[in-house]
Amino acid sequence: MREGARRSWKVREALAFAHRELASAGVAQPAREARRLLALALVEPFPALGPDDPLPRFYLRRFRSLVECRRRGVPFPLLEGRVGFLDFELKVRPGVFVPRPETEELAERAMAVARTLPPQPKALDLGTGTGALAIAIARARPDIKVLAVDRSQKALSCAAWNVRSLGLVGRVELRRSSWFSAIEGKFHLIVANPPYIPRKALPKLPREVRNFDPRAALDGGEGGLRAIKHIVAHAPRYLHQGGWLLIEIGDGQGKEVMRFAQEGVGLVETEVERDLAGKERFFLARCR
Repeated sequence: MREGARRSWKVREALAFAHRELASAGVAQPAREARRLLALALVEPFPALGPDDPLPRFYLRRFRSLVECRRRGVPFPLLEGRVGFLDFELKVRPGVFVPRPETEELAERAMAVARTLPPQPKALDLGTGTGALAIAIARARPDIKVLAVDRSQKALSCAAWNVRSLGLVGRVELRRSSWFSAIEGKFHLIVANPPYIPRKALPKLPREVRNFDPRAALDGGEGGLRAIKHIVAHAPRYLHQGGWLLIEIGDGQGKEVMRFAQEGVGLVETEVERDLAGKERFFLARCR
């Protein structure tokens, strides 16, 4: 950081320092984030501090380290090691995609579908990452079994921790697989949040995304549809008749995804829905 080591600071001085550092780095809401970082630095039980109370050196060092990380663009969930998703909390770690609010909307749709399925249904979550979608579906009804796959062992380890912490061992199975490569059998519901950012758009992403989310979770190929088309083309083989396919897509991709899905791959009732921001975000279909 630009300011060197110095005497212990009062809380107000530490917050003012953080505000300057974060604002100069273009962080939105620097005052709010400075307070969040201070609360994160004081992780152990600690008496309430007033603005003119001194911040002990140990906590000051930790606070400054957190401010420096945030100034460099490290996403707040990675600093905390957790992120809220729907009504539960997930562990996150570097190298694993951090789920976004749009995926909560996908989860809500998947949960609604899950509740309509026949008894003892089976669901498949492709590219599970933290396990967010698989966990949401498993929590939707007690008799559903979910298979969650990812090609990243780091992601699977993170998902396994989340499955255990939420008491879903035995209901959510984790398996290493590149999309359908290690899958057998049929499912009543398949969900996926695949990479869908066009490769040429990757350098334009916010630095929090560009520098800290795994590239494999972002890069959708030249047009952004490489993984989506693979999933759409192969999903009917793994779906029961009438089974559902739900995929998160990028804004502006709906027309091409619909065209591809209607070219005889075995899907019917295809549609694209928009997210709360009004952007094309979800592709839904059923198996013929």
